[in-house]
Amino acid sequence: MELQDVQLLLERFTEPNGRLTALFVTKTGTKYSAFQPQISTNLQTEIIRLFKETINSKRDDENLSKVPFNPSGQEQDEYSECSTDYVGNYGEVINLFDSANSEIEPDDISFIIFRLRVNDDTESPRYIYFFRKNHKLKTIRKGFWMRKVDHTFRKLEGNKLVAIDGAIDAVSLDDSILFFSHISAERIFNLREKFRENASLVLNDDRVVERIDNFEEFQDDCLNDARIIRRLTKIQSNPAIIDLFHEHFGNAPEVVELFDLNITFNDEESSIIYENKEQLTHITMLMRDAYYRTILADRKGIDDFNV
Repeated sequence: MELQDVQLLLERFTEPNGRLTALFVTKTGTKYSAFQPQISTNLQTEIIRLFKETINSKRDDENLSKVPFNPSGQEQDEYSECSTDYVGNYGEVINLFDSANSEIEPDDISFIIFRLRVNDDTESPRYIYFFRKNHKLKTIRKGFWMRKVDHTFRKLEGNKLVAIDGAIDAVSLDDSILFFSHISAERIFNLREKFRENASLVLNDDRVVERIDNFEEFQDDCLNDARIIRRLTKIQSNPAIIDLFHEHFGNAPEVVELFDLNITFNDEESSIIYENKEQLTHITMLMRDAYYRTILADRKGIDDFNV
C-alpha cells in the first residue's frame, strides 16, 4: 500500500455521507472493549478533510520514507509497512466493530478506529481503517473549558471531550498496514504477544538449542526480556540468519575475542555456556551476526540500530 492509494480513496469520498463510522476502544492488558458512537454527516466530512490534509502532508514530505516494519522501532523520518498477518490479532481488533456494546467514557478510551467503506453498496464491503491513539484533554490542570452558546460562555466538562486532530498512527487496507507511530502500534495491537511467539520460534529451533548449554534457563530469561524478544523477532523475520549462526559457529570464538564479549564456550567450543542474564545481549547479538569488521579500513563495528 502506498500513500497515494490512501489519498485517492479519501479524495473519492470527500463527503462520505454515512460511509464513515468510528469505534472507541478501551484496551486493558490484552483485552478490549468497544463502543460505536453515532457521527453526524457534517462531522464525517470534517474528519475526512483532516485525514486528507494529514496524508497529503506526508506525501509532500520528501524526507519521509517507507521501510519494512522493524520490531525495535523506526526513525523519525520513516514510516513502516507490514502485513495484517504479521500483527497477529489484527482480525480481533477489526471485529470489534461487530461486538461493540456499552458506552465508554472519553477518559477511558485507549484509541479510536475510523472505518471508511470504499466500494459500491452492491459489493461485499471493503474498508480502509484509520487508527489513532486517544489523547486525553487534560492540558488544563486547574480551571475548565468554556464554549460560547447564544452569546453566553458555558462551562464544558473536560472529561467529556474527545480530541480528533486528523493525526494518524496507522492505516490499513486489505492485507497491509502502514505504521506512522511505532509505539502506538504496540499499544493498539497485541504486538508484544506476537513478538513473544516469534521469539519462541527462534528458540525452539533445534540448531539453537544445541548451541546453548543451560538452554532452558537461557530461554526463560530471553522470554522475560522485552528487548531480547524484539531482537529474536528480527531474527525470526530472516530465517537465513539462523542458518548462518549454525553453519559458521566455528567463527564464534574469534568474534568473542575480537569484541571482548561476555561469552564462554565448552571445551570443544561447540556450544555457548549460558550463565546469567548479563550475557543475553552479547549472545543474541552474536546470533544475529551483528558484529562485523570492515574490509577497507579493517574497522570493528556493531550493527546496533535499536537492538
